[in-house]
Amino acid sequence: MSAHSGVLTALSQAPLGIAIFDREMRYLAASSRFLTEQGLPGDLPLVGRHHYEVFPDIPERWREIHRRALAEGLELSHEADPFERYNGRVDWIRWSLKPWRDDDGEIGGLVLYTEFVTPAVEARARLEAAEARYRAVFDQAAMGVARVAPDGRLLEMNDRFCVMLGYDRDELTGMDFQQITHPDDLDSNITLTDALLAGSIETYSMEKRYIAKGGQVVWNNLTVALVRNTAGEPDYFISIIDDIGARKQAEAEQKRYQGQLRLMINELNHRVKNTLATVQSMASQTLRGESDPEIVYEKLEARLLGLSQAHDVLTREHWHGAELRDLAERALGPFLDATADQITLRGPAAWLQPGAALSMALILHELATNAVKYGALSVVEGKVDMTWTLEGQQLQVIWTERDGPRVKPPRRKGFGTRLIERGLRGELRGAVTMSYERSGLVCTMQAQLAERTDQLSLFEGA
Repeated sequence: MSAHSGVLTALSQAPLGIAIFDREMRYLAASSRFLTEQGLPGDLPLVGRHHYEVFPDIPERWREIHRRALAEGLELSHEADPFERYNGRVDWIRWSLKPWRDDDGEIGGLVLYTEFVTPAVEARARLEAAEARYRAVFDQAAMGVARVAPDGRLLEMNDRFCVMLGYDRDELTGMDFQQITHPDDLDSNITLTDALLAGSIETYSMEKRYIAKGGQVVWNNLTVALVRNTAGEPDYFISIIDDIGARKQAEAEQKRYQGQLRLMINELNHRVKNTLATVQSMASQTLRGESDPEIVYEKLEARLLGLSQAHDVLTREHWHGAELRDLAERALGPFLDATADQITLRGPAAWLQPGAALSMALILHELATNAVKYGALSVVEGKVDMTWTLEGQQLQVIWTERDGPRVKPPRRKGFGTRLIERGLRGELRGAVTMSYERSGLVCTMQAQLAERTDQLSLFEGA
């Protein structure tokens, strides 16, 4: 066997698609792999046959490539060139084309190497499509998405993640999640992350606070999964955050509402008990001091009227409390109607809590009732000046009667006086001084007012 025939035999058995042509593109040799990849029998005789005769459907662009390589001595190649078969199927070929030269250095023809790489190209196409889908989901997701390294560094994040935390992408890249996690949530976050790395859990979710740019605290629901590499080692985390700030605010409002509702119910119970106790005391004292049923009825009715007038003011204010002036005008209304020029009210705005307002209304009603019966309001020329001052939360009210009949200290302390003293000691947290001057009664009341708060009320329909 000649050396030439041995080379051709070896070439025909090469594990690559190889074909050798002369300058006229006639076959000098071809490997069996070249033939079988083209869908031809591996032992088909090709030597001496024209390439374009064997493959008449070769596109013009490839024919032009052959001409250029022969004319210019070019070495050409392509990593993945589409090749459409007669049945319409498209295969992908990696090829290289190189001129061969004779002993005189002249181009004698071409050597063509081919390899069908359709599976690799299709796999790459599938991978690129998957990556494109992933990128579309990653970038366009309505939630914040980030890839996070096992040590906590932020590797990649979508636009929504950046917007939710107020940073741009360059600022976040390289930061770690520990830096943007609220200190009160950091320990639990790290504990869950460690469990994920250890393999004891597959994923986790938690509600956590992030520190956004500028220091703003933002609530998010965080879901984390771990991606491992082919060796099973942790590669990166996928972290998804969803803004729950509105829900957290609603929960806080609901909690505040429930707390205020409990306070309101307790306060309502307290007020009802106190009101019933007041009515009981008024009835008991009125009955004890009088034997005439008609007088008892009149006194009790008048006192209950004073109490109801205070309730009217508080109801109008949704039982948050009442202004002292409004309260005085309502409590003294029956007396002002008949003697409009006999009573004057002067003082700054002073807000009384509900319990204090009820006590003050009863006190003013008792003072006015006594003034009508025995004091300045029992005569046409009599006058009553009610003045008050407020320093901080210290209230002083002075009830001054003048130009009425001469008054004397009572021989015994009546119900009205006891009611006034009890009211000042209780809800008003103060004291009273009764001075019986020749010109008329002077009642000085000291009270400690609570600071005004806007509590929830049933009357607001909340």
